[in-house]
Amino acid sequence: MKILVYEHMTSGALCTEPLPGQPVREGNAMLQALLKDLAGNQGVQPVILRDFRLDIPSHTHRCHYVRDLDDFRRRWLACLDYVDGVLPIAPETDGLLAEIQSWVLKTGKRLLGCRPEATAIAASKTRTAECLAAAGLTTAPTVWLKDWQPNTFPGNALVCKPDDGAGSTGVLYFENATALNTWKQHRSPETWEKEIVQPYIRGTAASLCLLCAEAEAHLLCGNHQQIQIENGAMRLTNITVNGMEYSKLDHKIFQNVAATIASVLPGLWGFVGVDLVLSPQPVVLEINPRLTTSYVGLGAAYGMNPATWLLTLLHKGMGAVELPPQPNPKVTVSVEEGLAIQATHC
Repeated sequence: MKILVYEHMTSGALCTEPLPGQPVREGNAMLQALLKDLAGNQGVQPVILRDFRLDIPSHTHRCHYVRDLDDFRRRWLACLDYVDGVLPIAPETDGLLAEIQSWVLKTGKRLLGCRPEATAIAASKTRTAECLAAAGLTTAPTVWLKDWQPNTFPGNALVCKPDDGAGSTGVLYFENATALNTWKQHRSPETWEKEIVQPYIRGTAASLCLLCAEAEAHLLCGNHQQIQIENGAMRLTNITVNGMEYSKLDHKIFQNVAATIASVLPGLWGFVGVDLVLSPQPVVLEINPRLTTSYVGLGAAYGMNPATWLLTLLHKGMGAVELPPQPNPKVTVSVEEGLAIQATHC
């Protein structure tokens, strides 16, 4: 099976502008881990588009270098014609990921990813919060920046971020309402329409790795996230894959979160990430309807090839996916700027 692994940041889609350092580093790490895992399955031939400024990664059946936007369009269409399926990894921002998913479906190719209608909801933090809260999950109180007033969340530190942002891009921390209000007054009304405000929830930053399909979800592992606040910006610096130590009761709680999310958004398919805060019960912040950086350490945590589950899901359905017992090893994935992004056992 020929699979186009489309990683947007490294694909050449940005060939006419400077490459954004951190998103490219994380995208490249996810791409390389996935290529290795896919190529480890008999009969799978990974195909990629590649920005001409980047090296060719290992485990690639075909690599198409892209030097300009016309080149990108030609090679994108040629790849769609050549492959059997597409696995897209891209930011949800401005509807990009949903647009790519829709394009794949229109060509009649197999989409190894979430359906665009589910992505459209998951891409919006406000819509996600509304859907999950209606299903009984605890979510962060959320208002649009245009509607936020200094007395909206009294006495709290605050977080302001794009409604459709990906990762920690554009996530800002404010110690109090006065600081946020000063910042708001120096921003345009257009910004007010796109940003949301939430109270800063104190607790343990965490994430879940899920495998979803058919309105069901397997909980693969819970991860501990290290978040750094520097000059008012919040950024992820470290992930401990399988780093959440939980009892059988905790596992049941997290599995319930996973199952509820899958039932509310039945179009979720494949690897999905969920960001939350343990305060002490889980407060869901957002859903990532795609592969996340935690995938880089998933295979090491389980001691096996996670892409096998994805291919089983594709060919035989959710009922045929058999997971081993919950993994024991903890695996660190450092995303600190300037360091190589790779998985190391704790």
